[in-house]
Amino acid sequence: MNHPTKPSPNERRFTLYGRNTVIEILSDDQLQVHRVHLAHSNRPGDSILQIQALCKSRDIPVFQHTKQALSRISKNGRQDQGVAIDILAPQHTTLDEHLLDQHCDNEAFFLLEGITNPQNLGMIIRSVAASTMKGIILPSKGCAKLDPLVYKASAGCLLKTKVLTCKTTASAQTALKQANFHLVGLDGSATQTVGDVPEGGKTVFLLGNESTGLSEGALKACDQQIHIPMRNNVESLNVAVTAGIIAFRGTH
Repeated sequence: MNHPTKPSPNERRFTLYGRNTVIEILSDDQLQVHRVHLAHSNRPGDSILQIQALCKSRDIPVFQHTKQALSRISKNGRQDQGVAIDILAPQHTTLDEHLLDQHCDNEAFFLLEGITNPQNLGMIIRSVAASTMKGIILPSKGCAKLDPLVYKASAGCLLKTKVLTCKTTASAQTALKQANFHLVGLDGSATQTVGDVPEGGKTVFLLGNESTGLSEGALKACDQQIHIPMRNNVESLNVAVTAGIIAFRGTH
């Protein structure tokens, strides 16, 4: 068995972009900002002046770049509006590090597969932040990236929620099983329901693609498969709604 390795400090830092998003983050003194990036081509309009003033008041370093260099930082030159921000996120780390350091025998996570809609991802994060669940496990392949759309949909909860990154859903399942987590897959054809999941313990609920659900491989790797009972011949729920139901199961 390979032992997880410690991540670099950069894995606890991520970048968002867009003028309104950057202003919103800078205006919240509770959020930890590493630095701000501006393009040389920005005209000194109200939003840029406000960003510069907020950085000065909070003593946050500002770096100037060419438009091309900034697009490499934001990874979205078409929509970054010449502005990007590096945020420190202590609750964001790798699944490997969490499994290396974790000593809790009672925690629940969502593990995502193919959740490509940023709004759905943001709403899932918001439900987790408001519930007693520990966080989400987000694969770098096949899922939406943490961007301003996710941040907005999460109502700012993206920075309040534990997010564990991994390469793929399959690799995460393997690591979680080795760490004695109980893996529960959501599937409309399952015979058991959410009420059949044991309370407490180390549990991970798998949520699949908005249209096709979980892959056959992901389902087979689960210890248990469940569905949410529905009436009036309704076949399925939005994945974010499903996450909300699961996150608050047993809550009164």
